[in-house]
Amino acid sequence: MNEKDILELGERCGYPSHQAIALKTEASGREYWRLTRQNASFILCYLDPQKGSHAQFIKIANIFSEHQINSSKVLDSFPELGITIQDDLGDLSLLEVEDRNDSKELTLKCLDLLVEIQAIPNLNIPSLESADLINQMMLFNKIFCNEFLDVEADSSIEKLIEKASSELSAQPHVNCHFDFERRNLILSERNEIFVIDFQDLSRGPIGIDLAGILLDHYSLADHDAINQALKYYQEKSSFIDSSIDPFELFRWGGVQRNLRILGVLSRLYLHEDKDFRLMDMPLILKNLISIVPDNWTCKEYLIEKIQPKLKNKLSII
Repeated sequence: MNEKDILELGERCGYPSHQAIALKTEASGREYWRLTRQNASFILCYLDPQKGSHAQFIKIANIFSEHQINSSKVLDSFPELGITIQDDLGDLSLLEVEDRNDSKELTLKCLDLLVEIQAIPNLNIPSLESADLINQMMLFNKIFCNEFLDVEADSSIEKLIEKASSELSAQPHVNCHFDFERRNLILSERNEIFVIDFQDLSRGPIGIDLAGILLDHYSLADHDAINQALKYYQEKSSFIDSSIDPFELFRWGGVQRNLRILGVLSRLYLHEDKDFRLMDMPLILKNLISIVPDNWTCKEYLIEKIQPKLKNKLSII
């Protein structure tokens, strides 16, 4: 979509505007635009109705509003056009504030928000089954290794996937955003954190969202800072007690998440010609390696085989 298309859609929906500014395009195909007119602005989200629906997002937005969760609110929707109109929370995602002096404090605020989301009772939302999580991790083997890097995945990766699946099955299952990372967390003018892009909210292992916010795709993992944040989270959460090692919850959530993301980004490039996240891959892989237990064979394989293959692949794209 271009600006002219979006302005025409906005006018059809009753939101005539003088400018439409592209904000971001998601892996899901959702496009976000800021509509501005006089002193007002709105966020228009477009998703081709042939590719999906906003219904689940709207449902969760209403639930979050009922429970006073800081989140984007739906002001209007036009399902036949694939459009929702949302309130404008601003552009300041936590990706833009990592160098602030209060970045650690902001991380703790994110964990406070995560605790609130996880505590909402009796939600009628999908569950992330073990088979789903395994299939997502297998994208690393099938797409990232086989198709993108043109290398056969070592059997040690399958053992890692089996271990991650077993560990995740044993974790407490909670309301899981499934992409609870800094790109999807907005800092308001009042220094409050708001969550966006929550259409995939599901019942899932507690470690996946912990990994989303603490195992960043855009900065090298700091294990000391991660452990401090996990200690804070453990004190706040009603789902884990002092007998549980929160790092192990985080570790296996991170393994699942990073294997999955490397597969998804490869698929977007190979099958949909979307290369906007390729340069994130080396750090995602490096952070994955950092949380794999030291005595696992796959760690050596990832360092000696996969890292050089990825470096070479990206150098020729």
